[in-house]
Parts: sequence; structure tokens; C-alpha cells
Amino acid sequence: MMSDLNYKVLVLGLDGATFDLMLPWIDEGHLPNLGRLVREGAWGRLESTIPPHTPCAWSSFMTGKNPGKHGLFEFSEPVPGSYLFRFTNAATRKAESLWSILSRAGKRVGVVNVPMTYPPEKVNGYLVSGLDTPHEFSQFTSPTDLRQELQQKSLPYQIDLQHMGNMRSDTKRDAALDQLRQMETHRTRAFEYLSKQYPADFRMIVYTATDRVQHHFWHYMDPRHDHYDATGAPRYQHAIRDVYKHLDGLVGQLLDEIDENTIVMVMSDHGFGPTTNVRLQLNRALAESKLLSFTKEGGLRRLVRGVASFADRVLRSTLPSGAKKLIAGLFPKMRAGFESLDEAKLDWQHTKSYTNEAFRTCPGIWVNKAPDRPEGTVWGDAAAEETIKATQQSLQSLVDPQTGRPVVSHVYRTDEIYHGPHTSKAPALLPSWWEDGFVLEQSEPGSKTAVRRSKEPIEGGVEFTGGHRLDGVFIMAGGPVKRGVELKGCHITDVAPTVLYLMGQPIPADMDGKVLSAGIEQSFVVEHKPMTDGPEQRQEDDAGSSDFSDEESGLIAERLKALGYI
Repeated sequence: MMSDLNYKVLVLGLDGATFDLMLPWIDEGHLPNLGRLVREGAWGRLESTIPPHTPCAWSSFMTGKNPGKHGLFEFSEPVPGSYLFRFTNAATRKAESLWSILSRAGKRVGVVNVPMTYPPEKVNGYLVSGLDTPHEFSQFTSPTDLRQELQQKSLPYQIDLQHMGNMRSDTKRDAALDQLRQMETHRTRAFEYLSKQYPADFRMIVYTATDRVQHHFWHYMDPRHDHYDATGAPRYQHAIRDVYKHLDGLVGQLLDEIDENTIVMVMSDHGFGPTTNVRLQLNRALAESKLLSFTKEGGLRRLVRGVASFADRVLRSTLPSGAKKLIAGLFPKMRAGFESLDEAKLDWQHTKSYTNEAFRTCPGIWVNKAPDRPEGTVWGDAAAEETIKATQQSLQSLVDPQTGRPVVSHVYRTDEIYHGPHTSKAPALLPSWWEDGFVLEQSEPGSKTAVRRSKEPIEGGVEFTGGHRLDGVFIMAGGPVKRGVELKGCHITDVAPTVLYLMGQPIPADMDGKVLSAGIEQSFVVEHKPMTDGPEQRQEDDAGSSDFSDEESGLIAERLKALGYI
């Protein structure tokens, strides 16, 4: 019986890791530990969610389900019945996590730093939440006294680099790279302590340094990049590789501590590649197609908005990170006001489709549909369909002024890529930013064109030169896993059912993912048939998310802005 299996599983997350970089560096001998896992196990490119973005990708991994079933699409979601947006977190997710399923089965689990796990859920073991944790004083551990225990053991734990962006000098760049390495070293020490103190059947840790360094240092590495920095390249051309090397060493430490009964998996939530210097004002593009209308600003309002924007840029470019964190905590409503004033306001009574341009990296397009929106102008399914088609045509007609090629190659309909009870919570359309590499910027009502090219840093001085791609990485080794096999057709929803299968647990029938049996010895698969279970039950409510306080929202906004996400 499968229930007799006693394999343990260790999952190592490398946020944003890509085989485009890893495989050459493995061949060159820079990543000996990851290379050993590739040679001794099964590996393949891991297709992410559409879009390949942190909130929906990690949530699909941990549930084995597409976003239409778990309901977590982005870092923010619309507040029902309004045009406001609120930040999402783990409470937004409407599907059970892998570690919850294992906990119910009596398996002990240990989870550290997986994004979108705040507030931490109770598990049979321990959980330390990840990216959506507001700050180090939040209650980010389960059980709750674990945070104090780490402190008492002199194990400093850092949630993330609070201000990675705005690196305008080599001194700041060097400090950021050093802080990234220190953060992951400290995280590993905490994970090692917890693993020894609280043995678990399933353990997982996510390293985020790969994502951070690729976002901000890609243009030093790639001579073909639109924004290639030949002057800084001698100093930083190996910055990304060196972070991978550092994490490879930490992976080696963890591999040295496992027994022969442990199956190791390495995964990323998405891949990575270069951005272009194409800047796109999506709402301006929709306005040019008569799908959106801006309000007319008076002179005083324009002056106030300009002063607020200038003051915000000056503060973020000159103050140390501690001071910026303090301001974000003390004056979250002021920060929110700055962000609101810095956006072009829309005339809702003359707008059919729009995007929330605060989120630079994942611009979903929403239909101003009545009665869902308070000033909705699109009535009925037929009118909504007409608006969706017109919006697709508008965006796909945009042309790069330098190459003459389309700026947006695809505009995906979410009702065609998602399925499940929460599909209606998604935006109507998703422009293919991960395929095209453009960067979204705030629309200005007076701007002459929706598309331009610029080599200047994005707002706030952030060098945002690397972006997400669809294909991440997956490696598994140990136990009944085949050796030296390349897997095809792996999807991020396949990881959870594969973990459950190898640990002898039934797989919920409503998971979308499949067991990656092509990477497992055939004799084992024949002897151990996958078991299915009824669909998991999770209470469905309309609360949306566990609302962050004003202070917490301000801190979350600061972190995402520093990373270049908003």
C-alpha cells in the first residue's frame, strides 16, 4: 500500500531561477551541488502560471490548482463595489495548501519563507511566512513563540531587503549584494536549527536572492540588453552568477545533512530574462482608442500632484532604509496619498476598460462593468464581449517606435486560461509582458504617445532590467527518482501532487496538476498506484483577504515599490 511509504521530502525554492543561466554555469563548474542533483536526478523546465508572477505562481504550487480555483491572482485585488484595490495575502487563497493536507494526514511539516503564506496558518510542525509579511515585528511564525525562540538562539531572521532599489552608487550596489548573501545565509542557519530541533517529514525553504539580483543586475551581464551598462559591467557582470554560486553553497550544506530516505526537489516559481527599454502607458493607449477617459485636472491639483511626486522621489533617493521604513510605518496614509496623487485619475463615466498602473510588473485589464463597478458603463455580456475584443485590438495595435514591431504580442483572456469558482475575480485581460519585456509606467493625460523608449531608471531611480519568464526550473533526486532524465511538459501545479504521491498520500481529486511519473522508476510506479481523494473542502467566504492595517499596507507598498513591482 502507498501509505506504507516513508520517504521524506525536502523542497528548495530558488525564486525566479532559470535554466537559461543555470545549465551553462553547471557545465562551467560554478554550481557543483545543483549540477550533482541534475546529473543524479530528473529535471525539466517548469511552466509557471499565466501570468508568471509571484502571488499566483506560488499559490498554484502550494495548492496544485490554477488561479481560478485558489482565487489569488496578484499582490492586490479590487475591493468589491469600488475602484479601490487592497493587498492580498494567504487568507485571500481559497484552496488548501500542501502543508495543510500533509498536516491533516499526520505528517510533520516545516515551511520557511514561501511567498504568500502570511498570516501563517497552523500546521503540524512550523511555518515561517514569506514575502507578504509586512515587517519583522509581525507575527510571522506558527507557532507564535517561534519568532522569539529564533531571537533567543541568536538566529537573526530577515523577511526581505526592504529597499533593494534606488542603487545609484557602487557603494549601495555592493551593500545590497552583500545584504542579499547575508540574508540567505541567516535564513539557512534558522532553517537548519528548526530542522534539527523539530524534525519533519516535509521541509521547504525558499531563497529569494535569485529573483532580486536578476531584477536589478541583468543589464550588467548581458551585452545585448537595451540598457547594457558597459561601464559597470567589469564590476557587476558576475553579480547574478555569484548569487547563484552562494545559494549553491547553501544548498550543499542542506544536502550534507539529509539521509538516504529523503527526496530532494529544487524548483522556481517562474523563469527570468531581460526587460527592454520600451515604456508603455496602458491607460493612455486605451484612451487613444476611446475606451478610457481621463479627468481634467485643475492647475492647483496638477501642482499638488507634481510636488508630491517630486518629494516622494527625493525622500526615497536620499533617506537611509531605516528612515524610509519609519516613515512608511508612521505615515502610511500619507504614502497612500502620494501614490494616489501620482496616478492619472480616470473619468469613470466615460471609461470602458482600464488597468491599475500602480502595479508595474503585472498589468491586468479590467472591464468597467455594471453593476459590479459603482460607475460602470458596460452593461450586459454582449457589451462586455465587445469591450474585451476592442481592448485586445487596441493593445495589439501598439507599435515599438524603434523596431516597428508590436509592443504587445498577445492579450490573454482570463476566462480562457483559468477555470474554477474564482475565475470571475480575475482581470478580464492580461497583456503578455513576460513575453515582450516592456515596462509599465504611469499614464500622463498630457503625454503625446502611449509607447516610448527610455534608458532612464524607472520612477524612484530603480534599475529594473530583468523580468519574469514563463519557464522556471524543476529538479528532483533520491529515492525512486530516475537518474539523468530530462522531463518534458512539467507545470508548477504538478509539484504538489508529486510530493503527495512520493509521501504515500492520496491526491485531492480537484487538483489540476499531475504526478511527474516520467521522472520516477517504472517499477515503483507499477507497484505504487496513485491514490485520489475527494476534493478538499475549504470554507468559501466573500471576505477576500485578512485586511492589512494602514501601517502594514504602507510597509508592503514600500517593499514592493523598492523591488520595482509598483
